[in-house]
Amino acid sequence: MIVMESDFLSQIKYRNEKRLLVDVGAHNGTFSLPFARKGWTVYAFEPERHNYKAYKKNLSGFKEVTCIPKAVSNISDQHVPFYVSNEHYGIHSLKPFHATHKFAYDVETISLNDAMVMQKVTAVTLLKIDIEGADYLALQGFDIAKYCPELVMIEFMDQRSEQFYGYTHHDVANYMQKRGYVTFVSEWAPFREYARKGVGGDPHIWIQCGRYPLKHEPCWGNLLFVPDNTAAQFEESLQRFVAMTKTTTPVKRGIGVRRCLSKVPGSHFIYNKIYDVRNHGYFKKK
Repeated sequence: MIVMESDFLSQIKYRNEKRLLVDVGAHNGTFSLPFARKGWTVYAFEPERHNYKAYKKNLSGFKEVTCIPKAVSNISDQHVPFYVSNEHYGIHSLKPFHATHKFAYDVETISLNDAMVMQKVTAVTLLKIDIEGADYLALQGFDIAKYCPELVMIEFMDQRSEQFYGYTHHDVANYMQKRGYVTFVSEWAPFREYARKGVGGDPHIWIQCGRYPLKHEPCWGNLLFVPDNTAAQFEESLQRFVAMTKTTTPVKRGIGVRRCLSKVPGSHFIYNKIYDVRNHGYFKKK
């Protein structure tokens, strides 16, 4: 079973009637699109030139959508190296963590606080950050107390972020806990390679979503943060969504070892043993 967080987050109930999504690392607009269709205001950030053009094209019909071609960080107005992969179109990054990364051009940075002031934003409903390891930097440039997001989602992969940025998902969870948020960990099974544009591959396998901390160290996934006073309601909605997905998602044949293992309790340990991403050479050594 594959559970896409965007499907869940676009369906749950939010308190504010006027809803606003901040999409950091917007890629080609896949995450933004379901929210734009529901009438949300969207402010997106995508510094990679081809992805930026694709985003603009894919969401051109929505007047309340703005995409800014800058790299989000904790400091504005810096010009920093940007690395792209010609093989894997979703891993462009401020750090060359993958063997296929090559320097492309310098990009201008902007903090979310400065961007929100420029766009005259007073409140944020959902903040999503997925920028290949620099996620914590982007979060640190966002005033949680001022904009009071109802939900924050941040990608994590400790092996990458610890080596290149000096933090793990525990640091992010502690940071948000101090600001009154409860952490949920949406865990995905290890994968053998990143997606290639136009090339089919084994699907990513979702394992579980539970309250932080898990009883083991997850390989990668997304951290979901909700205010303390809405955590119980969020957890109930999550459980209903997962139960519904289990009963409505057909099981496909020929799905391979990853999908089969995902159905077995504790399968992530088996899978980690078989496909330890650390042995596949996807991360450069210092």
